[in-house]
Amino acid sequence: MVLRETKALVPPAAALAGLAAGLLLAAGMATAAVTAGGGTIDKRPSTVQTTFKSVDAVLAAQWDFPSAGLAPLVVIIPPGGRVDRNGWPPGPDFELGKGVYQRLAELLVDKGYAVFRFDAPGAGRSSPGHWATDRSNALEAYTRAIDHARVDTDRVFLVGHGSGTATIGAIFERFEEANPLNGVALLGNQVGERLALSLTSPLLLVVGDKYPDDLYQHGRFVLDAREHNEGSKLETTLVSIEGSDSSLMREVSDNGSPGLELRPEATKALLAWLANHRS
Repeated sequence: MVLRETKALVPPAAALAGLAAGLLLAAGMATAAVTAGGGTIDKRPSTVQTTFKSVDAVLAAQWDFPSAGLAPLVVIIPPGGRVDRNGWPPGPDFELGKGVYQRLAELLVDKGYAVFRFDAPGAGRSSPGHWATDRSNALEAYTRAIDHARVDTDRVFLVGHGSGTATIGAIFERFEEANPLNGVALLGNQVGERLALSLTSPLLLVVGDKYPDDLYQHGRFVLDAREHNEGSKLETTLVSIEGSDSSLMREVSDNGSPGLELRPEATKALLAWLANHRS
């Protein structure tokens, strides 16, 4: 199935374009609340900071939680390289607005999901490291993400972006060994049709159609291979974003500061797919 929605592509500002290009190439204490009867109840923090080790690097990360109850979990696997948990590379000489993953996390939490995101080695609060890899970072992040009492480990999703999709494809079985997945969403997919057959969970592919390789090699060909998989059809949803490049991103402004977000059509497709697979 190919869903198409059209929206004008917003051209990025020159300064932000450099940051976006670098990203793509890489592509609490409890508080008290007063009740009506004058008593108090504990309100758990919406953000919990943590760290974990990936080979020789110590990575900083956080969970973002909805207000109450066990929550389905979304673990964001970003493109490789030095990208922080918000979606920015280090070193800009101007003030930045919200990054693509910060915005996505806010939307997901609003829909009742817990979200785990991390600073890659050398970005944000993480140490540089010399031997940590994109794969070790992703697997160790996943292992840490599921280890929290407020996470419903029966409802866990991976969301990869750019080259993060290739990382998921390369070590999918390792994620499954740590904790079975309810589904995998590949935004700006870079997983080819053969490797995609090893992803046995329900799969969402979101690709741009500006360039043929994105639409066909990483979209329609993958869908066709999974639908005709020998033995059993693998559940797959393909959404193509008309006029979009592989990043699926656009520039936005935060009170004059540059920010990035997923294109609304991509966000809408992800939220709808997650809603259909969260139970």
